[in-house]
Amino acid sequence: MTRRGGKNRTKPNRYNCGNGMFWQSPNHNRQLVTLYRNIIMQMAMSRFRWVNLPETCDARFLEYTLLTEGVATILHPKGQPNVFYSTRCVFDSEPNVYNDYTKWRSVGNNGWSIYGSRENGVLVWDNSTRFPLMEGINIYAQELAHITITKEINRFHQQIPWILTGPNERKQDMVNLSKQVIGGEIAVLGLDSMDSIDVKNLSLAVPFLGNELSQDEKNVWNRVFTMLGVANSTLKMERQTQDEIESQQMPTTLVRSSSLECRREAANYLNSKFGTDISVVWYEDNESRNFNFVTNLQAVTETL
Repeated sequence: MTRRGGKNRTKPNRYNCGNGMFWQSPNHNRQLVTLYRNIIMQMAMSRFRWVNLPETCDARFLEYTLLTEGVATILHPKGQPNVFYSTRCVFDSEPNVYNDYTKWRSVGNNGWSIYGSRENGVLVWDNSTRFPLMEGINIYAQELAHITITKEINRFHQQIPWILTGPNERKQDMVNLSKQVIGGEIAVLGLDSMDSIDVKNLSLAVPFLGNELSQDEKNVWNRVFTMLGVANSTLKMERQTQDEIESQQMPTTLVRSSSLECRREAANYLNSKFGTDISVVWYEDNESRNFNFVTNLQAVTETL
């Protein structure tokens, strides 16, 4: 609608009084993508344990940077004994013949900027291809969200397999009746006569796909685990040998080794250059296992 002054203004909606409309379904879909992205990111950031990393370094931020940007730096500034920083970085030189960068800057969102090179630090890559995992995480988060949405729609068709028809003047009554049924409430509606609203049990012919969608979701999660190098449960077929099962895990092992070796290469360089004792291992919750072992041993001893 055009008013005086040449300004185009949208006619206010009678339900929102001119304010922006809130659409629940798109918001729900975005929440699902955010949920799955957050879960996968937590797994990705918890894969490795940095042992003997200097206290001035932040292992969480280091892994977050590697996950989102594919590269980070651990720097030992001159004039600061026993002080190292694990930060984001930007390249400050042309790559050499092996596509390695010899100069860079350690940067931070607060204006932090220190020049780095092989003389005072090292670049840490997330994996051998040097591409961040976030693109894959975003793709799989979208796919998992889509499967969940499909499940919700499929279940809805099992819950509401009919179409409600009636006169136009009773439309709001029919809407209220539908809301009661969808909400799991007892549908109560006062009618002037039995002919006012006609409920037709019209089958929508939508089969329940619970098992198929659950298997599809499991397959996507297995691809996520493979991308992260996390061992996933392989369906053991009849007469399948242990060697065959292990061979199916080989791609996962190779992906894990790619990320692990990149971190170890950086740690080994720091150890040889600055005398540190940094190592990187695949995460295992040994503390909880040791606690459970000791606790169970004490419980058994007390019963003897």
